[in-house]
Amino acid sequence: MVRKKQKPKYSNWEFAKDLWHFFGHYKWSFFFFSFLLVLASIMGLATPIILAKIVDFFVEGNQNMNLFYTYIGILLGLQIFGTVMRLRSKYFLSNITNNIQKYARVKSFNRLMQGDLVWHEKEFVGSKMQKISQGENAFKKFIHFYNNQGINMVVSLIGILAVFAYFSPKYALISFAFMFIYLFAEIKFNKVLAKKTLRLNIINEKAVGREYEFSSNISTVKSLGMSGESNKQIEKNAKRVLEAKVNKRKLNNLKWIIIQIIASVFFVLFIFVVGKDILVGALTAGSIIIYISYLEKLRRILNTISSQSETLIDSKYALYRMMQIYNLTPGIDEKGAKNLEKWNKIKIKNLTFDYKNEGVLEGFNLNIKKGDKIGIVGKSGGGKSTLFKLLLKLYLPKKGMISFDGKPIIEIKQESLANKISIVLQDTELFNLSLRENILISRGGVLDSKDYEKAIKISQVDKIIKKLKQGDKSLLGEKGVRLSGGEKQRLGIARAIYKNSDIIIFDEATSNLDYGLENKIQNGLGKLKGKTLIFAAHRLSTLKNVDKILFLDKGRIVEQGTFNNLIERKGQFYRMWKKQGGK
Repeated sequence: MVRKKQKPKYSNWEFAKDLWHFFGHYKWSFFFFSFLLVLASIMGLATPIILAKIVDFFVEGNQNMNLFYTYIGILLGLQIFGTVMRLRSKYFLSNITNNIQKYARVKSFNRLMQGDLVWHEKEFVGSKMQKISQGENAFKKFIHFYNNQGINMVVSLIGILAVFAYFSPKYALISFAFMFIYLFAEIKFNKVLAKKTLRLNIINEKAVGREYEFSSNISTVKSLGMSGESNKQIEKNAKRVLEAKVNKRKLNNLKWIIIQIIASVFFVLFIFVVGKDILVGALTAGSIIIYISYLEKLRRILNTISSQSETLIDSKYALYRMMQIYNLTPGIDEKGAKNLEKWNKIKIKNLTFDYKNEGVLEGFNLNIKKGDKIGIVGKSGGGKSTLFKLLLKLYLPKKGMISFDGKPIIEIKQESLANKISIVLQDTELFNLSLRENILISRGGVLDSKDYEKAIKISQVDKIIKKLKQGDKSLLGEKGVRLSGGEKQRLGIARAIYKNSDIIIFDEATSNLDYGLENKIQNGLGKLKGKTLIFAAHRLSTLKNVDKILFLDKGRIVEQGTFNNLIERKGQFYRMWKKQGGK
């Protein structure tokens, strides 16, 4: 298989527009301090001219000391005012940059949260965070270059050509030819470097994403004896990153050889022409200082452009990768959607949903009344988890409709649905916080003592708290590493109960609990008043007390009824019950 070359589709104009977008209401402040930096650069550019005047003053034997004092005063003024303007402008521009960095990071993370699940499932978490982090740093690097070198270089290049053109068109022509050939070679090499930089960024993001995946699941890696395999994959990715870096460095080294040869040739040519003019008496001592000073300045500027071009290319494509997140449009358009305040009935009609070109739900119909207790069973991949994501509006139906009291789900804000629905997954995600904070987080960290006590009692978390040295203030470690699988599930149940939402969905949420604990939790849940409970379970004993059980097969409801009804029918539910040792 031939790998297609990655072509950067991000022009300098697009890069400039994205940079400009971030300045927001800082635009005029940015303009003002940039103007001061321009003035400071002009003052620095005038220094060799004043020095040349002073040299000519002494060489010609001028006795007018007032003129000498004037030159000295001008030189001192240029130095002082130029320094003050330059340093104060850099200070304020740095403050602006810090504020914009904060805005870019927060806004990008906000857009990240708005991305739909289909998009999120395509990329590693680490890769996405790497894009944001690199883009934020790229912006800082670019503005640092702009403040410290960018403006000064542009003003100096224009000023040097103008000074040479004023004093001698011949030297202006040599300088212009030098700049043109030097920059032409620079641009040609940088186009290829840009492609290699983009490829390096993509490879690096994937490598970081894989590293994050392994490190964030360290318990699984160790328990399954995957340390060796994970190290091999990390080493393989690191090797690809290294190869991309070496290829980029080779090209950059070749670029430096070529442009330094160009610079050497023009430097010698310039000295040759200056020498001839000195021999024929066409240049004064002061003129020689001007020409040599400006030639050296021109050479330094062009070398700086070459040395910084790699940084600028890196910044450009790092920002480009971040902008893919920053410009991310939500997969679900919620324009005109409203909050769901109250509801009494959920209607699911002819619901069809495909995932990755495979049918998950097909012609699914279900009515749910407030306070119902519903069980859903079936083989793995039968569509249970997908149904729950559709109810939360994490996906939208391909066909059919979900409505709350007749209001289509597309017209309801996803955030308000998330407030009405709690879901407890088989693998509960925990944070490196205390046990209490992991529960309170479902209500923004606010403690309601009565609801908290009820949640930990029903979920049997109170028994976990008694075992911990610091009780519910004990830190759980990254991903709750200090707890067992069953303890994590109980904590997830406590979090859902404490949230106090209308609907609680249990997606294999008690699979790691023994029958005794599960039974106690089920009895506690049965005492919750006014709550709609939906259970997806492989362990059928979990569903004895629900109002209605749905048996799913390939996305369709093939059986439904109470527990006893389904046993009496001796269909698929009954056969699964018998396999589990049911009597």
